[in-house]
Amino acid sequence: MKRVFICSPYRGDVERNLKAARKHARMAAIIGYCPIAPHLFFPQFLNDKDPEERIQGITLGVEQMKICDEVWVFGGHISNGMAYELEKAKELKIPVRLYDNEGNRINPATMMIDDRISDAYRNAIYGLEFV
Repeated sequence: MKRVFICSPYRGDVERNLKAARKHARMAAIIGYCPIAPHLFFPQFLNDKDPEERIQGITLGVEQMKICDEVWVFGGHISNGMAYELEKAKELKIPVRLYDNEGNRINPATMMIDDRISDAYRNAIYGLEFV
């Protein structure tokens, strides 16, 4: 079974973002993947409002990413934590899939004309390998 790293926002509207992360992880599980969603796990015992613990949580998440076959990016916005994770995915040469908030695929070939994503998003994913 392939393992996929769920890359989606945590900060901001935490309740909404956690609900979305659970939906994304469920989607992956139902279609036969093993989802790894660190932002559903580490905030259970690390305080995201403490800068050191936030960095530790994101760093631990990247350790989990290292065993993943793919990274799935959800939403039209890339948070600072997500940008860090995507830089690590690039370094580790882990291929990426892009999805909007509803779980619809974003085609990398048509990103320049896709209104669901911003220029900042396009810049954050530049240089990634896509599935």
